[in-house]
Amino acid sequence: MTQIILASQSRARKELVSSLGIAFITLPAHIDEKSFRDVDLKIRAEKLARAKAEKISSENNAIIIACDTFSESDGKVFEKPSSKKEAIEMLTLLSGKEAINYTGFCYIDRKNNIDFSTTVIVPYSLRILYPQEIELYVNSYPVTEWAAGFALVEPYITSFIASVNGSYTGLAYGLPTELLIPLLKKSGFEPEPGR
Repeated sequence: MTQIILASQSRARKELVSSLGIAFITLPAHIDEKSFRDVDLKIRAEKLARAKAEKISSENNAIIIACDTFSESDGKVFEKPSSKKEAIEMLTLLSGKEAINYTGFCYIDRKNNIDFSTTVIVPYSLRILYPQEIELYVNSYPVTEWAAGFALVEPYITSFIASVNGSYTGLAYGLPTELLIPLLKKSGFEPEPGR
């Protein structure tokens, strides 16, 4: 059976793929993400995911899953914060606001001639987050690992969301399983939840 590689160092994505009961390894694709600065954020996200997938695919005969995610609100792009201070600034700006999550997704299975990429766009809004709450949150979670400083991987963090319209796993984990699972099935893999 062909090996599956998740081209990501994201713990959230790893946990999500693990929940499918499919054997895989993680192999982050270290690319210069700052060099991708397309004004069209949909194009930027897809290009980033594809660049990661193609880099790993060029070195491995395997099925490659790659993603990149960030948010945008009021014309500002929210990627991974570089510090807790920046995470506080991001969450303060997003508090009570509408935003859009962009998740670039790429799946390459050369053996079965599958080469797919797209960007999943998810409009969402956050409830009002209070300053003390933000500070306590930032000091309790690995916020520098997550675009915009949050990922909906813990019950408390899900309470940030006021509304979401679209792919829950795209927003929560930066990996849209509604696209991934059908592609895995085309490649001959059957999810075994709970395995």
